[in-house]
Formats: sequence, structure tokens, C-alpha cells
Amino acid sequence: MWRATGTAIAHAPNLEDLRNFATRGDNIVFDSNGHSARVNPASGTTREFVFREQQEQANFKPPLVLPESGRHPCTKPTPNTRRESAEETANTKVSWMTTTRLGLRAVGRFIWTPTGSFITIYGLNIVAWGAMLFFLLIKAAPAMNHPDDGNADSSPRKIWIEIDSQILNALFCLTSFGLAPWRIRDLWWCASWRAGWGPEDGREALKKLAKRNDDWFRMGARPGEEYLEEERVTFTSKHAPPTQPWKLDLVVWMMILNTLFQVGMAFMMWHYNRIDRPTWGSGLFIGLGCGVSMLAGIVSWWEGRKIKIVEGPKVLADSLESADKV
Repeated sequence: MWRATGTAIAHAPNLEDLRNFATRGDNIVFDSNGHSARVNPASGTTREFVFREQQEQANFKPPLVLPESGRHPCTKPTPNTRRESAEETANTKVSWMTTTRLGLRAVGRFIWTPTGSFITIYGLNIVAWGAMLFFLLIKAAPAMNHPDDGNADSSPRKIWIEIDSQILNALFCLTSFGLAPWRIRDLWWCASWRAGWGPEDGREALKKLAKRNDDWFRMGARPGEEYLEEERVTFTSKHAPPTQPWKLDLVVWMMILNTLFQVGMAFMMWHYNRIDRPTWGSGLFIGLGCGVSMLAGIVSWWEGRKIKIVEGPKVLADSLESADKV
């Protein structure tokens, strides 16, 4: 979840995306992974069409006289002059009220995606149960602090600490164990790539890894080649430089370690009861498990952010009208 959240934040529309007249929130859509994207111009939604639609929605009126063309105010605008006028106003900023409205609309579209819904529901559960555990630990509920100021094993405070801890442990197991088969597969691809096993001396495994992690990782070309075999369509028509390969190794191994540390956490929570359980055990494994997953999330966020700066938002082939369903 740290990695999914990190890449979602890296590709999320920023303030400039919402305020810019050309790329504002009316055109922001999200893919199934919850990453912000734009419509592919090749699918029939050209940049000129986007500009014209934005002008109509914002009731924008271009200047009567264009200094560059010297056109008379009463002259009927041609398609070229309309396009030039639209491009001249591409950097116009919308109002803060409109920006806020479009930002809320983008949040709604993100939550509507499968990954966005899962991140939202899962994150709210982690925050809610984590906050409850925190307040129980600091004895913020006096009604539960009896007998013996809540330190007795029979106190409601100690009982609810156990219930809360088991719920959080189950939430951590959901992602750590549920994604374990894919993490093991990624580790096999990583080993094949590093050892040179399989087709193209392991490069085929690297391609699969790069495709799976394309939200933050870019694979480099072969030695002596200038470009990759397949260049993807980008919003800015630019391509981000290759990501350092060791970062891919790091993320893959951090995910494997997260699953292994969760095994230790689950053993502590399920093998021992709340009275006999060593206090250091659960704290150690939950700290290690969260630490490695957070590291993977930070790397994914940082690299995904750099890719978005160069390539812009993702490009989708869907029609612009599909974004208006939400």
C-alpha cells in the first residue's frame, strides 16, 4: 500500500495541472491504477478540440484584434486563427474557486477507480484503527481505565488494545500475504535478469519487470543503442531518462522482506495470547515491516515524480467523454 500510494501521489494532478487553462481538471482522468492521465490525441481528441472545449466551458472570449495577424475585428476567424488564439490562452489561469471545484472533482474520479477505492478504504481503516490504538495506549479513555488505572489484564483498555492490534495485523496480512505470489514472481524475474537466465540473456525478464513497474521505472536501451525497441506515447512527447537499475532491485527486495517480516508479526500475534506475548516481538516486526514498505514507497514516489515532470501525465486512448461519467 505504501508503494501504491506513493506512485498515486507521484502521478496525481498538482496545482499547476488544475489551474492551467490547457490541462485543467476538466480533462483529468484516471487509469485503473489511480494515476492521473490525459486523453490520447490520436483517438480523435486533438489538442485543438480540447482548447476549443475549454474555451466554451469557461465562456472565454478571445481578443477582437490579434496584433500578430493584424486581422480586422469584424473579420470572421479562420480555423488557424482560432487555434492560434487558443494556444495563446493556453497558460491562462482559472480562478481559485474553479480550481477547488476541479480538484474535488479529480478526487472523486480517483476514488471511483478500483485502486483508488481500495487505497481510500484501506487507508481510512489503517488511520481509524491506528488512531484508536494510539489513544488507548496513552489512556485517553478514562472509562476503560479500570481496574488499576487500566493496567490490569482484565481491564477494558487491555482487551481493546488486543482487539485493535489483531485488526491492524489482519489488514497488514491482507496486502503482505495477498500480494506474495506476485512478489515472488517479481523476485524470480529480478534474479533471471541479474543472472542472465532465459531469453535475451535475462533481458526479457527485465522487460517484464519494467512493464510491471512502468509507473516509476524506465528501462534503458541496450549498450550501443540510442533508443528502446518500443517508445511509448507521452503527453509532452519527451521520454524520461532510464532509472538506475539498483532501485528496481531495492523495491523488489523490500516487498519480499515486507512479506517475511509480516510472517514474524503474524506468528507473534497468533501464536501467543495477549498476556504471554513478548512485548518486543510485535513491536520489532511491525517496525521492520512498515520500514521496508515505506522505503519502497518513497523510492517509487520519487522516481514516479521525476517521470511525470519529464513526460507529463499518462496518455489514455479513451474518449474525453468517458471522464464525464463521474
